[in-house]
Amino acid sequence: MWKIITSYPIKLAVIKIENIIVDRSTTGFNNLLTKAEHYREKYDNQPIGNVKGIQNVRSLFRQIKIDPTRHRPSSEALLRRALKGLDFYKVNSLVDVGNWCSLDFLLPICVYDADKIKGEVEIRIGKEGEMYLGHTRKPVNLHNRYSVFDDIGPFGSPMTDSQRTAVDPDTKNTFLVIFAPGDYTIDILQKQAQIFADRVISICKGEIKEIYILEN
Repeated sequence: MWKIITSYPIKLAVIKIENIIVDRSTTGFNNLLTKAEHYREKYDNQPIGNVKGIQNVRSLFRQIKIDPTRHRPSSEALLRRALKGLDFYKVNSLVDVGNWCSLDFLLPICVYDADKIKGEVEIRIGKEGEMYLGHTRKPVNLHNRYSVFDDIGPFGSPMTDSQRTAVDPDTKNTFLVIFAPGDYTIDILQKQAQIFADRVISICKGEIKEIYILEN
């Protein structure tokens, strides 16, 4: 069970999908590139603040007391790469779908191996000394930051996730999470969660077990 125990006004869409296949399929990655090209064509030479939807993630970060100009949301980092025409990194079929949806929705998305998560999950503010190794293999300091924890410790945030719960070719069951600000429309978030789940199923197979919205 996932629960929010911070007073910050935020929403999450949580999706559990079982019996997936994680491989080197390029379908999700190719869709990510197509979406990136769409942004480049539509917003060529315009400030990133003009992109429709970018203020949602900036509002989310301000609501969780993170300055989005100092610590970029993962979705905005993807958008910046798109607008600058920079290369994207191909990871695997599941993570690529997550990046595609993050760029599409312009919201931070996290993809976890559900079998590496132990016990109950809570979303709270990190305490002094709490940290994890991120995907870049560098320590991520979580003190006073909005983070995701299980019985072992922290493993995620809207900026970057930990190596501990990362998806790999052996992943069979996954939790997918979309982070949104507190004033985000639930109907839109629910629709985006379903789109995300459907895209995963179409590329990685599996069965959808749960889709639900958490909010404060």
